[in-house]
Amino acid sequence: MKNFLFSFLVAGAVLAGMAGCAQPEKPAPQVRAMPTGLHFDQVGRVTLFAGEPCTPQIMFDFEGVGSTVWLGAPMRETKILTDAANKNLRVHISGKWRHGGESKCTYVEVTSAELTR
Repeated sequence: MKNFLFSFLVAGAVLAGMAGCAQPEKPAPQVRAMPTGLHFDQVGRVTLFAGEPCTPQIMFDFEGVGSTVWLGAPMRETKILTDAANKNLRVHISGKWRHGGESKCTYVEVTSAELTR
């Protein structure tokens, strides 16, 4: 009986310790919904998109002035944006707002990406 009680307490302590180390889930970024075709031109930082995109074109999160914007880019710009995301560099993004397949799924189709200082 003592062995069982001791094992039960040890297992409970281990589980409590594991739960205390769990990473809290990041809140979903607030994404700005914009009409299709509007021009986008901002400077900020990018990260690789970590969620399940509402359209396959979305590959990056852009942190600009006040909100998060999802980005999709062609190969040349993708290389620049990936480098900027990995090195935490600022970028100047130009593009146009587009809609994905779902409602409320807007993203910027990047036409130009340049590293800035």
